[in-house]
Amino acid sequence: MGATEPGKSRPSIDLTTSFTGLITLLVLCASHKESTKKMGSLKECTGTTVSSSQALPLHTLHPLRRAFFNRVFASVYTCAILALVYHHVLTLFNCRKSFHMRPVHRKEYPENLEKVMKPSDFPALDVFICTADPYKEPPINVVNTALSVMAYDYPIEKVSVYVSDDGGSALTLFAFMEAAKFASHWLPFCREKNIMVRSPEVYFSTSNHSWCSETEKIKALYESMKSRVEHVVETGNVSDKYVNGDEEREAFSKWNDGFTRQDHPTVIQVFLENIKDTDITGHLLPNLIYVSRQRSKTSRHNFKAGALNTLLRVSAVMTNAPIVLTLDCDMYSNDPKTPLRVLCYVCDSATRSDLSYVQFPQRFRS
Repeated sequence: MGATEPGKSRPSIDLTTSFTGLITLLVLCASHKESTKKMGSLKECTGTTVSSSQALPLHTLHPLRRAFFNRVFASVYTCAILALVYHHVLTLFNCRKSFHMRPVHRKEYPENLEKVMKPSDFPALDVFICTADPYKEPPINVVNTALSVMAYDYPIEKVSVYVSDDGGSALTLFAFMEAAKFASHWLPFCREKNIMVRSPEVYFSTSNHSWCSETEKIKALYESMKSRVEHVVETGNVSDKYVNGDEEREAFSKWNDGFTRQDHPTVIQVFLENIKDTDITGHLLPNLIYVSRQRSKTSRHNFKAGALNTLLRVSAVMTNAPIVLTLDCDMYSNDPKTPLRVLCYVCDSATRSDLSYVQFPQRFRS
């Protein structure tokens, strides 16, 4: 105990707090010694395990002999990638065509064609429509496609429509036999009403046109034709009640027991000729020709490409038009001035030498 300064009181000491702190310090020291002993025991166990593993290895590692070839392959592959990147970069900067790509909007002026040339001087047009299966591609849809192009605002005597039936089906033949009859009513109706969409199915399914007695009459004719075609497809054969005259019977006589889809002779049937067949108003009708090329199990047919090749050869003999329009069986034309729009490019002397083909955008109906 030290002495205190005179005049000052001695500070008081809390013995309870000091005693508690001393006990806590002793407990911590004991805990530290116990932890040290446990760590020592752990090191001894680890040392024993390591010693055991050194005596008995748990795994081995041996480099493979093909490691060298892997490195060579990685080097060659890297060089090839770098060479390809270099080639593309060099092409991008050396070829100016990459910088010339730009979207454009083209507009045609078919009303100016008659100022440049007479309608009698318009080139002939051959239209190719391809189908292959009357069940996957219903004939009534193919008929609508054909009727939409037969009604073009183009000199009738210059239009020929060829239908390629790779399925060789009498059902498709019957559908176009009916279409030829309906065309004599549909084409003058389109001219008189000046309608834009000339596919009967699409026209009658919309309501943006005026209804009159004549429209109702044409619609009744179309629905009657449609029901006959669909009934024939549903039953799978053409009954005698739908066949009128010896000429139609002769057309179906080719479908005998030996006639199959994969093996049959060539069938060419002309339904309409633009030099003698007329509509109900006396105007000529365009050519309508059905073609089913010869098929054999022992020869390749090359699918649609082969069908188009056959149409080119057949049309070269029959009409030989300088302009060919190809359509799929469900792609109806929604603009009767399509051939005139094509002529706006074909007859342009500025682009004629560089012109290869004209492709129109396709619109899908949902």
